[in-house]
Order: sequence, then C-alpha cells, then structure tokens
Amino acid sequence: MNNGPKISIITACFNTENTIEQTIKSVLEQTYKNIEYIIIDGASTDGTMEIVGKYMDKIDVVVSGSDKGVYDAFNKGVQIASGEYVMFLNADDYLLENDVIKQLADFIIKKNEAVCVYGDIYMINESTGYKTKYGQNINLEKLKEGIMPPHPATLLLREVLLALGGFDLQYRIAADFDLMAKVLQKYENRMYYLPIVVSMFRLGGLSSNDRTRSIVLNETKSILNKYFPDNRSLVNQQAHDTNESLMKKWLEQIIFHNKSISTPLKEKQIKSVVIFGSEEMALLIARDLINSDIQIRGYLDNNELRHGIIMNDIEVYHPEWLWDIENIKQIDAVIFGFQGFHDEAVKKQLDTYKLKKEIQCLSWRDLVCDIN
Repeated sequence: MNNGPKISIITACFNTENTIEQTIKSVLEQTYKNIEYIIIDGASTDGTMEIVGKYMDKIDVVVSGSDKGVYDAFNKGVQIASGEYVMFLNADDYLLENDVIKQLADFIIKKNEAVCVYGDIYMINESTGYKTKYGQNINLEKLKEGIMPPHPATLLLREVLLALGGFDLQYRIAADFDLMAKVLQKYENRMYYLPIVVSMFRLGGLSSNDRTRSIVLNETKSILNKYFPDNRSLVNQQAHDTNESLMKKWLEQIIFHNKSISTPLKEKQIKSVVIFGSEEMALLIARDLINSDIQIRGYLDNNELRHGIIMNDIEVYHPEWLWDIENIKQIDAVIFGFQGFHDEAVKKQLDTYKLKKEIQCLSWRDLVCDIN
C-alpha cells in the first residue's frame, strides 16, 4: 500500500545521450515508491532512446515524437500524468539524493493544503567548474526581482497546473517563470519552501546558455510587465553596459595583444592573491591569473552558503580568512571579482578587520583599464 500523494515526474529530452541515464537512475532509485515516471522525447536522433530502452520496464510512460520544444513536451506530460503532484526534471538534471522525493512528500502530508512545495538546487557548470546553491523562500516581492522556485526542485499540484493552462508556449525560455508568476499571484499562502537540496542543475541548458541569456531577460521583463506593470526594472543597465564594455576590452587585449589582467599585476610585483567573490566572474579572473603563474590562495565570499565549496581546486572562505596572520602573509593583494559595483562597501568591510598587513585591493575593472 502506498502512503502519501502520487507524484508524476516528467522528463523532457532531445538528443541527451550523455546525461539522461543519470537522470533516469536518480528517479528510479528514489526510496519513495508512489512515483509515476514519464519521459517525453522530442524525436531524438542520437542514442537517447536506446538508453531509455534499457529502463523501459521501470518507466511508466515513454512518448517519442516531434514537439514544439521543452514546454510543449512538459504540457504533453501533464496531460498524460495521473499523479496528484507534478515535478519537471530535465534530462540534463538529476535528483541529488535517493530520499529527496520522500522528504518533499512527507512535507506535503503535513501541509495537506499545499499547492506547491519546493526546495533548493545545486547549479554546476561542468566546463568551468563553477558550482553554486540556488533557492530560497519565494514570495511575490522576490518574484518581482526575477527570482522563482527552481522547477527541478518543485512539486506542483496538477489540477492547479491544468487550471492555469500549463506552460504558455509564446515564451521560448521563460514559460516556467510565467507559470510560477500565475501560481504565486493566486496561491502565495499555499506555497511552502523546504530548505533541502533536491536536484543538480547543469548550467548551459536552454535557460542558462550565454547565447540565450538576452532572450531570458527580455521574456522575464515582459512577464513582469504583464503582471506587475509598476514594477522597477530587473536590470541595472549602467552596470550591465559597463561590464560588457570592459569584458570586450579584456577579450581584445588577450586576442590581439597577448595581454590580460595579469599584466598590470605583474607590473606591480603581485604574485599571490585572493579573489573577493566566488561567482563565474571570479572563475574567469582566476583562470586568467593562473595561466600567468599568479597564485590564487582562495575565494572570499560573504554568502555563508558558498563557504567550503571548492572550484577547480580553490576553496571559498569567509572574508575573515584574512584575520589569520599566516593566511595574509601568503598574499600580495585582494582582487575584487564581482560584477556588481560593491567596491566601496567591500573596502569598508576590510577596513573594519584592521588587518595586520597592508594589502592592496584591486578591482578587475581597474585591472582591465590598466592594461596597456
């Protein structure tokens, strides 16, 4: 006898032979047994369906045929599903632990009026080594900032999903954001956040690919304008334009002059640094410096969720790492490796530490400007 709600997990896939087996296994190995697993394939031409075929006797429904994209596939899966709740798990993603669905289901049992229960995800860029945790308690105000529950960590009541019309196919990439905007507007007080990491999300997919980032932004802004016409802008355009211009210069210097941000550091006799920031900008800076034999002793970040993460063999620390005299002896400078304009705030923070050694603080933007 099954206890708890029936949960339909829907995987949309197209030419995902390199990742789909991990996705399938992560579902089939769940300790929670009241799961219906549905795979909607968009007529793959690689070995995807051969891999799916290995598990056909354990997958409840498999459909393969042409579709209009991932959201069309998800809509098809919802129509087929018989579960009370639905989760969307792309073929690039996988459930992190074998008991995560049980944890979500147990929480639903306690909150039997829940329309939506969601947790966190890890996001990873396997090309750069970048890894981060994403997720938080979401309300309408957070949504207006462009923040939503991650769909590979979300259980949504199927009858609500159907009543709201599913995914709107006019949006190529942000239809999940549109759906969650509709859900939050109507059921904010019946949505619950459970602070557990549910799944691993590989960056580089449709919604996180650099080539489609502008589409994501434009669609998200369009959705917010539709539901919240008086909402402030999502993006600080000045910061965006400044960073874009400087990154273009950085790239031009590397390609045409074989110079990089390490050039002014070497001119200053700087051989060892820590980078303040641990997002992808910091990783780009680290790679540039390492290629020029400048040592990176660590990343510093105020976000405690980042502490202890190791990316490309370099660890993320609290900025208080600088308090240790043995640590600070190892470095010549702190490089500000974030995209936002937080330089003055960080300098003030470091001033309060009263460090036992004078350390230069340099922004990646200043270093780009200093390349000559």
